[in-house]
Order: sequence, then C-alpha cells, then structure tokens
Amino acid sequence: MKNFSQASSGFTLIELMVYIALLGGIVLIAGQAFSDSTKMRVRTQSMLQANQNAGNVSSILKEDITQLGAKSSQEAAAAGASMDNFSTDHIHDVFIDPDNADNAQKDSSSYRIGNNGNLDTLIYKRIRYDQDGHYVAVDSIFWYVDGSVLKRGCKTVSGAEDIDQCPSSSANVVEMAEGVQRFNITAAEPGATESTSHILPSTDTSVHKFRLVPRYGDDNLAFTKVEPPNGDLSVVLSGFASNYNFDNQEPVLDGRNSNQVFLAQATDLSGNWQERCAKITLETNTEYEISFSMPYSSDASRLFCPGRDYMGVGFRYTNDGARPNEINDFMFYPPTHAGASEGARKFRFRTMHKIENVCMSFTFASYSPVVGSGKITLSEVVLKKVESANYTFSGAEIAPIEKKNVKALRLELTMGVRGESSVLSLIIPIPSNGTKD
Repeated sequence: MKNFSQASSGFTLIELMVYIALLGGIVLIAGQAFSDSTKMRVRTQSMLQANQNAGNVSSILKEDITQLGAKSSQEAAAAGASMDNFSTDHIHDVFIDPDNADNAQKDSSSYRIGNNGNLDTLIYKRIRYDQDGHYVAVDSIFWYVDGSVLKRGCKTVSGAEDIDQCPSSSANVVEMAEGVQRFNITAAEPGATESTSHILPSTDTSVHKFRLVPRYGDDNLAFTKVEPPNGDLSVVLSGFASNYNFDNQEPVLDGRNSNQVFLAQATDLSGNWQERCAKITLETNTEYEISFSMPYSSDASRLFCPGRDYMGVGFRYTNDGARPNEINDFMFYPPTHAGASEGARKFRFRTMHKIENVCMSFTFASYSPVVGSGKITLSEVVLKKVESANYTFSGAEIAPIEKKNVKALRLELTMGVRGESSVLSLIIPIPSNGTKD
C-alpha cells in the first residue's frame, strides 16, 4: 500500500519533460497557423484594396475621358427666335493643331499621348458646359503619374475660368490615387487611313469626276440617257421607262421595265457596262459608306411616290448583273421642294463574306403617271471605307493627320497596396474626338 501511494502521488521528471515538449509543439503549430492566417488575411485585404482602388480610378477616368473632344453646345435662342441655337463656334479651340503649315502634321484630334515606359501622360481638350448644356469654356485636362501618384490637372484654354477647379493662369492639380505602377494609354488604330479609305470613283481623293454607264437590253432594262455621257462632277439621267397604263389609269405590274446605270471613271472610252464599270471587292470586317448628292429638280421627278416608285443604289456582279444576296439596294427618293434633302445621302453597310468582282449601280423604276418623264441629277458619288468604324490596338504610332479618326483609347492600369497588385485593362470610347461627331 505504501509503495502504491508513493507511485501515484505525482509525475516523474521524464513524464513532465515529455508533457512540456508536447505542449511546446502544440503552441508552435498553433502560433504558425495563426501567423499564416494573419498573413493571408492581410494579403487578401491588400488585394481587395488594390482591386477597389483600380476600379475606382478606372471609373473616374472613363467618365472623364469619354467627354474628350466635346465641341458643340446648345445655346439660348436669340431675341425673336423660337428655337435654341446649336453652336460650333468653339470647335477650333478643341483641336490640338489644326492649322499646322505641313498638311501631314495637321492634328484635328482632341488628345495627345506622351509615352514614357510604363507611365504615360494623356492630355486632351473638351468644352465645359453649364447645367443647361450651354458653352462655358474650353478646358485642357491632363492625367499623369508623379512617382507613384496618379494626378489630374485642369486648365482653362478659353472662356470663363473656374478659379477653384480649372483656372486659366496655372493648372489645378489633384492627386487621384497612390501606388500606381503602370499607366499606359493606347489609341485605337483606325481601320482605314485617309489615303486608303476612298474606293470610288477613284482611290485618289483628288478625283471627283465620275461616269454613269447604262445597262439595257436584258432583264427588262430600258436605255437611260446620260448627260454628259463621258462623265463630270454631276451627271443627269433621263428617259426613264414608265410602268403606268394611262388607258386603265393604273400601274403596270406585269412585264414592268426599269433603268439601271453603273459607276465608272470619267473617260471617253467606249464599251458596255461590264467593260466600263469600276470593279471592286468588298472585304469582311469593314464598314463601307455610299454617299452622293441629289439636287432638286422642278420637273416631274419631284412627283416621285415613295412606296410605289423605286430608286435604289447597290451592287451587281459583273458576270451576270445579279445582286449579291448579302446586300440589298438602299432606297432613296428625290427632294420634293427646293432646299429639302439636298445634302449628301449616306448609306453604311458591312458584309459577312468577301464579295468579289462587283460594280456599284443605280436602279430606277417608275410606276406613277408622269414621274418617269423627269430628270435625276447625281453629284459627288463616293464609295469609301469608314476610317473610324473599325479599329485595332496594335500599338503602332498614329500619324497626326489620322488621329481625328481615333474613336477609342485603351487604358492599362496597375496599382499596388502593401506588395499586392491589381491589373486592369479597359477600352474607353471617345466618339466626339475628331471632326465627325
């Protein structure tokens, strides 16, 4: 009994050392787990903070830059006028360098990008408006990185200065964000350049004369009189076939006749429409624009009846004169009174597939009693690629004269918080940049 009591009265030294070692191991493991958990929590918080900062900055940048190039305003009506006045009086101040003596260096865009490794500078101009949308001033705004701090500055170029936000004497600079590691701005390269956008009547933009060659003798197509026959800046069409039965006082629907002419280069060379028309290929992923003017005529053409008579512009294959399935004709009608709709008619389209060996055509069909006896004048006929419609971010340098066709910027932003980074890439549309807003 005595020996048992002594043996049960406490731990031996060896047992105590084992217990202490085990407890130390548990404490060490728990401490390491707690340390790892804390590091993960801090890292996660830093990543979230970096993402939030980058998102906030990108939202502000996008809203700010989207207004780049704004150049027109709705001004209050003059005394005695019933409507507000749409003004472009300040358009010149918004352009970067529109008056450069060297035509290749003329810059009618509203932005300039300064490249400096991973930290670019963006400078742009725009109109500042009041709460009613009226002109107040033209501002020059710039974003840049100083050290690792992203800053935004504003200076009044012309008009009424905002002393607090956008003074005219010196720029007001505001710190927008810290921890900026990358701030790159890339302009979208236009899908076509000024020198390659024109297709018809010539790829040479200085050529404005064109010719219209009649097609007749097949598919119920009647001869069309063209003056002058060899082409000029304007061409007059007449002698249209009539599809109206005067005896029965109704349009002729069976066996109807029409007229068709094809666009060609102005020349005195003889030949039928298949030989003389300007043959082209329409590419995929390209936006095209047909444009022409149609001056008013006081003759019977003004009696054109929409929904009954037909005037259309489109394309036909040169081998058989058939219309490509992908492109319907674009319908139009003449102005009904002087001053009405005499500006350029414009039609835009794309094709899903490449269409080869086609010519541009005008087709007419007259069903009203006397409209066919009138004359139609076509001027300034042009087919071109739309420079600003398609773009790529190739990173290639854009010539000053082409910058006016840039319609988007790409922002690449990297921001860091306590060693963690957030990378953001954003495309920002700038529809008002250039001369065609």
